[in-house]
Amino acid sequence: MGKNSTPPKMGNNGGTAFVRINGKRIYLGKYGSQEAAQNYARYIAEWSISPTNISPIGKSVVDTLAVAFLDYTKENCCKSDYSNAKTALRILLKVYSGYPIELFSPKCLKAVQEQFVKQESRYGGKPYSRQYCNKLTNIIKGIFRWGVVQEIVPASVAEALKFVPVLRQGKTEAPDTIPRTDVSDKVVKATLPYLSPTIAAMVQVQQESCMRPNEVCRMHVGDIDMSNEIWMYCPMKHKNTWRGHRRIIPLGKPEQELIAPRLIGKTPEQAVFSPSDAVKEKKGCDTIYRKNRKRHVPEFYTVDSYGRYIKRSIIKANKTLPDNEKIPHWTPYQLRHASVTELSMKYGRDAARAVAGHKTIGVTGDYDHSDVKIAVKIAKERSKKM
Repeated sequence: MGKNSTPPKMGNNGGTAFVRINGKRIYLGKYGSQEAAQNYARYIAEWSISPTNISPIGKSVVDTLAVAFLDYTKENCCKSDYSNAKTALRILLKVYSGYPIELFSPKCLKAVQEQFVKQESRYGGKPYSRQYCNKLTNIIKGIFRWGVVQEIVPASVAEALKFVPVLRQGKTEAPDTIPRTDVSDKVVKATLPYLSPTIAAMVQVQQESCMRPNEVCRMHVGDIDMSNEIWMYCPMKHKNTWRGHRRIIPLGKPEQELIAPRLIGKTPEQAVFSPSDAVKEKKGCDTIYRKNRKRHVPEFYTVDSYGRYIKRSIIKANKTLPDNEKIPHWTPYQLRHASVTELSMKYGRDAARAVAGHKTIGVTGDYDHSDVKIAVKIAKERSKKM
């Protein structure tokens, strides 16, 4: 190492100081703090002697754990998990930025939990639901457990946080979420004529296959194995990709008939259902992209744009429909819920779990409403006998 070599500079990542060595970040503590300055000074002193043999930097503040976990999550987890972790840590650092990790107790987590309850959504200003507050609390617990493996958090600290209870219904100011209802097949069929051919095909494929909205939006041509009678759709990325789970979605004849015309002339990397296809359609053209011809047309729909198009189509249709024929608003998530319920009633909950891509029957139970529908059906049959 030459005498004129420039030592690495201190960086700032979300309020946490760091330096980079051999392509890896070494976190120093809260940016601007005395701890970070001391760690950086020691690092530079040791670096000048041997750039590859540096003593471990102190990792004692909550900020260090937060930034390290976000770096890990961004590389290894799905976008929704990263977004939720970012939300949980943003609120955590509002209260405990610069706080020593070894002093973070169950009382501290309960204080953060109360901050979750006081938060308001960035979209609409609504308070976080009780269920979401509990989810964020569990994320914090998980982050501290992860920190134990990384030797950032003492095991005793993570163990103690397990005893912080979740928020109970009726015992907190946080509101409960309204359970998502199914959308009936009748409503879906009434909506189809008002959708563009591309969106209508997406809705029908999702309904038949019980896909997640993101799975139908992100379908690549190359993701579909058409070598057998039943096609197999294997998404490159899905909700549980980072967990090492593989998602396989069988596509029967109804789905194949809807998909096949949209594969012609496309490369494996292109979208099966693309906004650019909607632009080219003579009827029902996607108005989002017709208004501004110069606007870039994305290759794939997003879950948001998919849902917004359905919503706008229903609003436009209801302006011309009589009151007794107006279409109630529904979302792609309700379509999936309805499909899971129907599968549970026809083939049983375990079969519905397999098709929906759930790893446990318990998750499927949260989705479907077959138990209630079966009970209502039995009650009606009993009433006829009286």
